[in-house]
Amino acid sequence: MRQSLTGQIGLKIRAGDGLQELGHPEMLSTPFFYLAQPGDSLRLINSEYKFNVATYASEVKNRWIYTYDYAPDASWTVYRHDLSGDSYRQDDYFFTERVYFRVCLRKMDGTDFEGSEDMNGILFFDTAPEVSPIEMKQWLRSEVERVSERIMNILGKNELSFVLMTDTHYTVNGTWEDTATAIQQLQKRIRLDGIIHLGDLTDGMVTRDVSRHYVERILSDLKKCEVPVWVTLGNHDTNYFRNNPDHFSLNEQCELYLGTNSPRYSIDYDQYKLRLIFLDSFDPNEELRYGYNQACIRWLNIQMECTPHDWKVIIFSHLTPIRRLQYWAKELRGEDELMELLKKHAHKILSFINGHNHGDFLDNEEGFPIISIVNSKCEEFTEYKPEGFLTPKRKLGESSQEAFDMMLVNPEKREIRFVRFGSGKDKIVANGRAEWV
Repeated sequence: MRQSLTGQIGLKIRAGDGLQELGHPEMLSTPFFYLAQPGDSLRLINSEYKFNVATYASEVKNRWIYTYDYAPDASWTVYRHDLSGDSYRQDDYFFTERVYFRVCLRKMDGTDFEGSEDMNGILFFDTAPEVSPIEMKQWLRSEVERVSERIMNILGKNELSFVLMTDTHYTVNGTWEDTATAIQQLQKRIRLDGIIHLGDLTDGMVTRDVSRHYVERILSDLKKCEVPVWVTLGNHDTNYFRNNPDHFSLNEQCELYLGTNSPRYSIDYDQYKLRLIFLDSFDPNEELRYGYNQACIRWLNIQMECTPHDWKVIIFSHLTPIRRLQYWAKELRGEDELMELLKKHAHKILSFINGHNHGDFLDNEEGFPIISIVNSKCEEFTEYKPEGFLTPKRKLGESSQEAFDMMLVNPEKREIRFVRFGSGKDKIVANGRAEWV
């Protein structure tokens, strides 16, 4: 079966480390990683070109999980150092093992690409047909069954059920495929009213086109559940991380992640007298990047003032509303005004729920519960966390690889129950407090 390849003119694959760099108009390379199986092949169909192949082993370095370290090119793979200036070819390339790969093309006469070339008119990637469909991993199936049984035993008729997740930080050869499978399987077993993602879908370290591709893949996988998907914008979602120059504008973020023209929005469940509010909390162009700008605070004030007195509100954001509950910023933009507003309406707020911290935490010191949710990405570093934050144990290939919540909301009882899928504890919001179960 022929698989399409995407090429980018000016992109080079470096022989020394397998990473890519721009500024080489004589080269046409694939910005994406492709997975090849034994028997797959690359075949040149235009003799005016030659091609080079870099392969990457499916090896995950421990430091990418257990320390604060982001993998280069957002790929949990290891370059096999099989590309050089002398390894260009015109004959067929056959894969003999399971590897990820990238391809670089050059013209035989050494001239620059003109901009109209289509890689698929130059090179074919032929894949062998799948022998049988891939079965769900047994440990994943067991966790799906455990959590779905738990939900079915406690979910009431007057309750709403959501998947709640954050900080997936998508990587090639990572764990997203398992996470998506788990959510899709849960949706088949239990009633699901929506999926909430609290931001940082990717690392934000690659080009906009590549990040867009990964984000669209995540959202597409979630939308297969055929329920609403709501997202808050995270700091990595700007695609600026580690001085990445190819970042998204705010309008582009709204279009890509939210499908709206505003970075903040609300969703009402009239039957349940419940309002969900989604805030934005990061601006890389401000001196104080983290926090809540005046437009956000004014908008939130209107939302809270217009919420009927007998309704309840859950507020979602990537960032906590108060600086003591996060590590990275010494100040939060708009903190005093935001907290004054939230405390004024504390009687309406069931909880303020955020991601970003890569740890679990419950706070009851501000007159309403503030809950931090641990990262969905399989990652367990203990540095750079506020005191008291919990970092659950994580390990690839078992249920602790995963971490997201099933969130059951009962506005009438002023209660939220959280059932953890994977690593971490269950929790509950009741009587105006958040507690571990």
